[in-house]
Amino acid sequence: MNNYLQKLIQINKNIYYLLLLLLIFFNLLFFTDIIYAENNQWDIKGQLVNGTTNSYVEDHLIILHVSNDGEMEEYSTKSDNLGYFHFKSLNHAGDSVIGVSSIFEGVLYGKDLGLISNQIDEILLTVYKSSDSSENITLENSTIMFTSVDKSKNLIWVMELIKVVNNSKITFKPPADNPMGMIRFGLPSNYEDLMIDSDLLGVEFIVIDKGFAVLGNIYPGEHQILFTYGIKYDEREYIYIRNLQFDLNNLRIITENNLNIELPDFTYDQNDTFVNEIKYNLIEMNNFKQKEKIKIIFSDLPQATIFDKSKNYIQNFDRGWGMFVLFFIILIILLPILLGNKRRIKS
Repeated sequence: MNNYLQKLIQINKNIYYLLLLLLIFFNLLFFTDIIYAENNQWDIKGQLVNGTTNSYVEDHLIILHVSNDGEMEEYSTKSDNLGYFHFKSLNHAGDSVIGVSSIFEGVLYGKDLGLISNQIDEILLTVYKSSDSSENITLENSTIMFTSVDKSKNLIWVMELIKVVNNSKITFKPPADNPMGMIRFGLPSNYEDLMIDSDLLGVEFIVIDKGFAVLGNIYPGEHQILFTYGIKYDEREYIYIRNLQFDLNNLRIITENNLNIELPDFTYDQNDTFVNEIKYNLIEMNNFKQKEKIKIIFSDLPQATIFDKSKNYIQNFDRGWGMFVLFFIILIILLPILLGNKRRIKS
């Protein structure tokens, strides 16, 4: 009996010690987190390198951007002789969002890093030498999708996706004194409602005489530009022309099944493709050269009816002018009546 009690006491002691160890472990873990959360101090390290020469960039300014609850704070430091930089003891909440940037040869380079609490590895920020020569710019592929035709307005809606590639290790920086040196994309003369989006860093798009241009730098690597617009047509036939500023490796033309198109200058096959489970016609061709012209002829385009034209006229009619015209018509109608009444009163 005594042995049994002794064993039971021993087992209970073991369980007690085990529970005590677990309690101490969780307390340490919990209080460590509290201490860490109260301090909220972070170290951010990284290295600045020149991707053109594969060398370190020393004694160069780097900016750290910290955003939290809509407020932005910035810190600056310089790289050492091996390109390393260090932001020490940053006191911010763990859900703060950070990024780094640096200006090299007049070009902005940057990297979004996400939450400050997730930043464990060293940052590698790469900059490049710059040039105003576009000889290394090519178009990897271009997809022109004629998405729909609005018969009531005689409009063809178009969506284009272009992959621009800088094949070098030099950033293209457009010449400041030559607007024609910018990256340009042509559009039909009668386009409307242009909308542009891109993953290019820090660029703007400006409308030029026959399309739009990229006001900004093209970094080494691949970039995408997406734009949509409408083409106004008057006749049942419409000729779409695209002049290429750069070499184009691959062209995809996607159209609705009820659109009849022809490319008279090329040999091609038409295939079926599906976009969001909708069937379209696909024409795919390769290897276009700079300054080559692509001509697409639309035939049997639907025409707006008289009812459609009247409806569009009413919808587009300026209300200010409408009120003025209405007032003028009412005045013309009432003026003889008023003059006639005045004559009767005199007589």
